[in-house]
Amino acid sequence: MKLDILIVGVGGQGIITMGSIIGEICVKMGLNVRIAETHGMAQRGGAVEVFIRIGDIDAPLIPLASADYVVALEMIESLRALRYLKRCGWLLSSNVHLPPPNIDKIPTKSQIIETLSKLPINVMLIDVEKIVNEMKDSRVINIAMVGALLSFKDVETFLPIDIAEDIVEKKLGETNKKALIMGYKQAMYESSRKFINCIDRDS
Repeated sequence: MKLDILIVGVGGQGIITMGSIIGEICVKMGLNVRIAETHGMAQRGGAVEVFIRIGDIDAPLIPLASADYVVALEMIESLRALRYLKRCGWLLSSNVHLPPPNIDKIPTKSQIIETLSKLPINVMLIDVEKIVNEMKDSRVINIAMVGALLSFKDVETFLPIDIAEDIVEKKLGETNKKALIMGYKQAMYESSRKFINCIDRDS
């Protein structure tokens, strides 16, 4: 068994921390895990990718069109990362939209959602802006998205939410633990109205 997860976003969003938290959960569970990071140019914080491979794997990088999950902390970056997602894989995207400066023809939120809804993938949009408003702390977006990821049953088999709660609380404090739970609960709610565009008959 294996699980391939790609986390994408821009510099400053705490993407490396997400990889670290998931890695610690894997260690706690006694799972084989490989984590690799790539960083883009410095523009608008720079694109950042974290490849997480759990289980029976060798190479650290996820091949194109084979990720089970792509977790995007920024909507434009979600489009760029689609090349890694397998057919009928899951894209979890925050509703944060950070257009780069001085570049024309950047897709709007509605255009991105429309594009995603037509692709042979499954999509869940997480309203992290609501979580930020409730928590009054924009730094919790990354951990809220970890919670959203852990709401999926096949992911939670590898990464139990209770183990994640303990690690997040010890490493990042009570505020981030609350954000983790809020992301988890919101994703559970969103599961009733997500874009299920296809079903992988081989899974």
